[in-house]
Formats: sequence, structure tokens, C-alpha cells
Amino acid sequence: MAHLSRLRRLRGFLAEAECDLFLLNHPPQLRYYTGYSGDSAWLLVDEKGSRFFTDGRYTTQAASEIPETVELCRISSSSDFYRRLKDEFSGRAIGIDEHNLKASTWLELRKNLGREPRNAAAFCNRPRRIKDPEEIAKLSRAAAIAEEALAATLPRLQPGIRESDLAAELEFQIRRAGGEGAAFPLIFASGPRSALPHGVASARIIAPGDPVTIDFGAVYQGYHSDQTCTFFLGEPESEQIRVYQALYRAQQEGMRALAKAPLRARELDRIVRQVLAGEGLGDYFSHGTGHGIGLEIHEAPSISPGGADDTLEPGMVFTIEPGCYFPGRWGIRIEDTIWLREAGGTRLTTMDKSLEKMILA
Repeated sequence: MAHLSRLRRLRGFLAEAECDLFLLNHPPQLRYYTGYSGDSAWLLVDEKGSRFFTDGRYTTQAASEIPETVELCRISSSSDFYRRLKDEFSGRAIGIDEHNLKASTWLELRKNLGREPRNAAAFCNRPRRIKDPEEIAKLSRAAAIAEEALAATLPRLQPGIRESDLAAELEFQIRRAGGEGAAFPLIFASGPRSALPHGVASARIIAPGDPVTIDFGAVYQGYHSDQTCTFFLGEPESEQIRVYQALYRAQQEGMRALAKAPLRARELDRIVRQVLAGEGLGDYFSHGTGHGIGLEIHEAPSISPGGADDTLEPGMVFTIEPGCYFPGRWGIRIEDTIWLREAGGTRLTTMDKSLEKMILA
């Protein structure tokens, strides 16, 4: 069973992390290691085994989702949980994910354990970086749902409609196609608003000739998809054609580079960025080249100049998303989700983003 092998891998990092136990309560981690899809719970992993703590609101759900070998412990409140930790683990070295823990929780742990928790996010999240076949299947399904939903929405992408109405339609279609919902607040940015990299849908009415950037994704069984298309309502301007083709070529160069193993994240970012710089567009690419994706919309690896310089390994899933933005005028982004395999990258998002496919009559 996938969850048990993941727990074994996590347990194997205890010595390296110099911890007696790991304690996790971030919902994506709980789902990854146990299959639990709720919240308000704690997973404790030590050398002896794994225990799962939650209160009466969630014990029935947890009992149906977590592996039988994980001990289910009912608690009455968070105070009850901290008391149990104090009784059994006071003075022990506890590893936590410092990136996903409230300051108040950290203070409670320190008070009840008699020592400061150890920062162990790197160890707690390491197994999640490499996706197993079950995860790849769910990521692929999330991408397919999102693409089906966009295909059902595109007939409404016409002058005279509000961005927010299109976003509402796309989210409805995602659920209709079998998704749990949108993977993030959907980006529908038209005309001058397309120069906003994170221009979530507004009340702006789309006009003839607008470029329309749509950044969208679905959630399927907890797993996210992510891709961006920039459509043109009519024949694009010559400068828009030049920029689009440069971005398309930059993404293609990034894909080709994935066949050159080993490749580091910053090197992939440099290769994509270099294509745009050669076209005089380097100053208009204002964000990283990509990010990991899975149970969260942003995971490791970070593919950017300032991100961790990780080696990209087979089994990782991440985006490649070059974009150029001209404030007050327009912007363009092209994004796909990539599964890195031994022979190179495979797109999990399958839409053809060549320019002729992006021009809508």
C-alpha cells in the first residue's frame, strides 16, 4: 500500500534529522502519508510506528481512510493532545514542518515538551518530491478534467462578457467534469489586465481584440493541475505575435533541456530565460520559470533564479511557465505541467498552445 511505504520512508529520516519523532498536522501531508482527506488532526511518527490523533468530529472519517496499521487515537481537544505529548514525549527531540505550523502551535509544543521543536521540513517533505504511479495518474486526471472544462467554457469567451462570469462558468464545468473544485482562484485577465501575472477574474468586460490570459487548474482526489493559455480575440498585433513565439520557443527549449540529465533547477530557469533575453524580452519576465505541483499547487522544486538549486530528478512534476508583461498594455504566459522521466519531460497538460490554436474568431 502506497501510504505504508511512504511512512516507512519518512521514518527512515528520523536519525538523519536527529529527531525522536516527526509530528505533522498540515492537511496535504496527512493525506500523503495516511490518505486522510480532512483536517484538525495530528500524525505522530517514531521508530515504533505511527499514531493518528483527531477528535470526535473526524474519528469516523479517519477510521475509514487511514491504514489499519496506523493507530487511531481519539482526543477531546487540542489541550488533551498536548497533555498526551507531555506525558509521553517530554524532553524528546520532535521534528516539525516549520513552514506549515502556526506560531501558537509551535509555542504550545515547546511548552509541553520542555524543549524547542526541531525544524525538519526538508525531511518531512522529501518523499513528496518524487511522484509514484498512483500520484501521476491523479495528476493526469486533474489535468484532463481542467482541459475538458475549458473546452466547455471557451464558446462563451467572446467580447461583451465579464471575466468573472467566465471564471464562474469554468469552475462549474470543472465540478461537472468530476473535479473537486478549482485548484486556485482562477486567473482570467483580459486586455491591459493581462499584464498582471496574478490577475484573478474581475468585473472587466472583455473587448474585441483583447488578449485573454487564463491560468486554470482542477483538483482531483487532492491532486492539482495547473496550466496557462493566452487567447486572442481576433488577429494579434505583430508585437504580440513576436512575444508569443518567443515564449513558445523558450518553453520548447526548456522541454528539450530536460533530456540532458542531470539538470539543476536554476539551469532550467537560465535556459528558458536566456531565450527571452536573446529577443530583448528578459526584463519583462518577472517571475520564476516553474514550480512543483501535487497535493499543493506550489511544491518543491522551485525553478527560479533565487530558489533552491535542486537537481531535477525523474518522478518530479513541475510547471514550465514563461511569461512577458507590459504594464498598461498586455501580457502573455504559456504554462504546462511536466512529468520528468528518465528520457526527458512528458506533458501532463495536453492542450496544443501553438499560436494558431490561440486565435479565436
